[in-house]
Amino acid sequence: MKQTVHGNKKRRTIRIIKWLTTAMVAGALLPVVSGPIQWNSTANAAGVNESKVNPFKDVQGHWAQATIAKAYEKKLISGYQDRTFRPNGKVTRGEYAAILARATRMESVDEQKQTTFSDLQGHWAEPAVRQLAAQGFIDAKDYVNGFKPSTELTRYEMMKWIANGLMKSESSFQDAFHDTQNTLLPTPEVNRGTIRDEQIPYLALVRGTGIVGGFQDGTLKPADTTTRAEVSAILLRYMDVEGTDASKYSDLNELREVGTTGTNLTTISNYFYSKDSVKVSDISKGDIILSNKSGILNLHRFIVVKIQNGKAQGIYNNLFVESNITSGNYYLTYADISFRSNTDKTDLITYSRGLNSELLKFRRLDIAHAEKNGFITIPDSPRELISKGKKVRFWTRSFLEFKNGTYHIYAQGIGEMKIQNMK
Repeated sequence: MKQTVHGNKKRRTIRIIKWLTTAMVAGALLPVVSGPIQWNSTANAAGVNESKVNPFKDVQGHWAQATIAKAYEKKLISGYQDRTFRPNGKVTRGEYAAILARATRMESVDEQKQTTFSDLQGHWAEPAVRQLAAQGFIDAKDYVNGFKPSTELTRYEMMKWIANGLMKSESSFQDAFHDTQNTLLPTPEVNRGTIRDEQIPYLALVRGTGIVGGFQDGTLKPADTTTRAEVSAILLRYMDVEGTDASKYSDLNELREVGTTGTNLTTISNYFYSKDSVKVSDISKGDIILSNKSGILNLHRFIVVKIQNGKAQGIYNNLFVESNITSGNYYLTYADISFRSNTDKTDLITYSRGLNSELLKFRRLDIAHAEKNGFITIPDSPRELISKGKKVRFWTRSFLEFKNGTYHIYAQGIGEMKIQNMK
């Protein structure tokens, strides 16, 4: 259920004055007021006269210039006494806690119920940290050795606190968190093993809602520190998402379907399962035996990207699709499979024929794109990967018709996956 602040106005004013006073001493990036805002990507679109509302002399030409102007106009942020904002300056845990404590609209928690940290006594950020921990933003178990408020904040900490806040603000985000435990994040870092399994659902919430979009190469860089400019942009977006319904975010819905069924098929496309069809999560438990006895295949995930008028759509488009796609309307599909060949003859055409289905094919991903994003795919010389009797795991690609398509594939002992699109 959505929570709303109903605190005493006088008490809140005293607390704000206290925090602002201590923040000026510490040079922290602190908000002045909290409240809902509408996110806009540019100052002009928001109707902001940047020269009037942005007093900072060091943000001209910075990527977050318009964002900082918006945050300043909304009195979310302040700068330093020398009229600088220092957009690339690092943010500490204490500074971020002070900002986030005012960005949230959730109900405050009585001081007697607030969590305490031994190393925060008397620190200027103590009230904000205690409040956030009591509200559920900060998990005290993450800081058993002390909160260490002057430690630079990592991007993962920033994203986890926000994800926790979403789950506390609306129960549908708790459902989304559980649905994405086993999802595929749209970042090459998952292929490289630099994101831990327990981090995935937290990152899925902030990525799926658009609060965090990632860098140009698609990475989320959870171990990196964050900056004042990034914090400004991300908290503006968080304020817009807090308390809403998780089901309204199409990207998050794709991640949820992949997490629960192994595919985003029904979220991104017009395809649906036929009566008595099994899902990818079911079929992954059985063997797909090639009809010509050339091998045995196991399907783990089946990712779909919608191509409409030659443009890729969906949360996975940048991760999977190379730039030189064919124009038109269709669905590109990418299958995460394990395969064991039964023949000395490594022949991709023979393997594909043995599938008796256009749903899966032994077609390699674009090799340069695959290497860039950490995928294992069939190399130019398949023998480098596939050999008789050896089970290997890799990605292949195929496509589905945009309209009037029907496909099926059978796994021994599990059943048949049957999908169709009659539109």
